[in-house]
Amino acid sequence: MERSLCAITVFVITCYNNCMDIKQVLINSLDESQAYLTKALSELTEEDITWSPKAGSNSILFILWHLARVEDGWVNRVLLRSQEIYESEGWQEKLGTPAKESGFQYTAEQLQSWPVPQVDILQRYATAARQETMAFISSLDARKLSEVARPGHKYDTVEAILSHLVTEIALHVGQIDYLRGMIQGLRP
Repeated sequence: MERSLCAITVFVITCYNNCMDIKQVLINSLDESQAYLTKALSELTEEDITWSPKAGSNSILFILWHLARVEDGWVNRVLLRSQEIYESEGWQEKLGTPAKESGFQYTAEQLQSWPVPQVDILQRYATAARQETMAFISSLDARKLSEVARPGHKYDTVEAILSHLVTEIALHVGQIDYLRGMIQGLRP
């Protein structure tokens, strides 16, 4: 009995420490993506940010909006099971962008008719969404990682959702930097 209790204690401590490691990896990854995003957006004009390579393609601004909407949705609606800050803090009205949409699987027509928000307001919304994400991760308990947040979905556990979110953010930041490179070329 005593040996089993020791094994359970070691397992719990290992899980707790792993959660701390996972939390730090998630935070580091999001911080690194944010640094790349900030660098990619620096020195771009509003014309640059709203430019797209051709009709039916995403602009930097659209990708930034989509990125913030997705992050807000995964963290607030799915993981915290609460209202997205897009609605609760009035960002939809401030941005003038469609309610209940994130830009996922938009058609060329939807992209063309998407109302272009003010850049500074969108950046404030993206910052607010990121703060929600960081607060969630910081408060994460090891036992929550394996919790099923969305039964029957591809990304169903908290761990799978956070892993997907970090990957999606990195992918979109890469897209933004690629478009920046198309506009400005190589950095000196």
